Amino acid sequence: MCTGIKIDFNDGCVIGRTMDYETPLNYNVLFLPREYNYCKDLTGRKLYSKYKMLGVCFYDRDPLKDGVNEHGLIGITNDFAGFNLYPKNTNPDKINISSRDYFTYALANYRSVKELVSDLPNIRMATNNSMGEKVLSPDFHFMFADSTKRCIVIEPKGGELICYENPYDVMTNSPGFKSHVRRLNQHMDTEKIEDFNSSKELPGGYDPVSRFVKAFYMTRMCIKSYDYKEALSNFYSIMSAMTLPNGFIKNKKYNHTTYTRYICSYDTKHMQLTIKSDTNPMVYSLSLEDIVDENNRQAIFLDFDFMTQELRESKRSKQSPIPD
Repeated sequence: MCTGIKIDFNDGCVIGRTMDYETPLNYNVLFLPREYNYCKDLTGRKLYSKYKMLGVCFYDRDPLKDGVNEHGLIGITNDFAGFNLYPKNTNPDKINISSRDYFTYALANYRSVKELVSDLPNIRMATNNSMGEKVLSPDFHFMFADSTKRCIVIEPKGGELICYENPYDVMTNSPGFKSHVRRLNQHMDTEKIEDFNSSKELPGGYDPVSRFVKAFYMTRMCIKSYDYKEALSNFYSIMSAMTLPNGFIKNKKYNHTTYTRYICSYDTKHMQLTIKSDTNPMVYSLSLEDIVDENNRQAIFLDFDFMTQELRESKRSKQSPIPD
């Protein structure tokens, strides 16, 4: 139950997401260098990165869930529950890879959305390796953007990977992208969005369809962001309305609660990650330029304890006159 949005600014864009998860979860920030063996494909061939990457992973394991590379290609993965989304068998004429590793593969190999889209026909996600053995291949779909502000969604459908242009700048979960757009148009006229009575008609639920409509409306009605700092401010303001507090949704399947574990964002201009946990209001930031040792994999861990920053009285405030 994750929500992703894109916010544009004058010379770039920000993509970010809520990570809503239904079971206990450990996560951390991960830097992967060039020429790093981040996985094997489904034929057993080792894959190495062409580009540096920075993102968030689970349990300090290499597959990234969201991230940015050194050329400013940014994106996220979201759960996309379905049935028979991927073919079982590999194809010797294509690059065969698990859906778990595809996002990392994309950041490792492409400089732009254009490159990614042009190579998509050569990619095959399968549930079995070339030996016929079943592999971990989660039901995922993906959203990417770059410095041109072009945004796409990639979804598995009928054993193929389908690319959708995404002028709506939003991705949630199942159903498919076209279904979300159809239901969005049932809620409002997207060409006359100012006429929509949001205080009465905006969906209040947290199902994927309601979140898609809500996130679209808030991103469209948000004030213009002129630089990346304003974009980040607007991003976190919108995401504060999309988060799930712990205990809000009881997950009967796992006997846990589904809630937002972290919120993170990436910008195309500075190749910077910002991230905030559910337990600590502090927003941490790290860019690829901040990495000193660029030749080795590095795991960076957040402080999850609740933190505040001391508010200090400045000299200027002491000298300010009291208004009448």
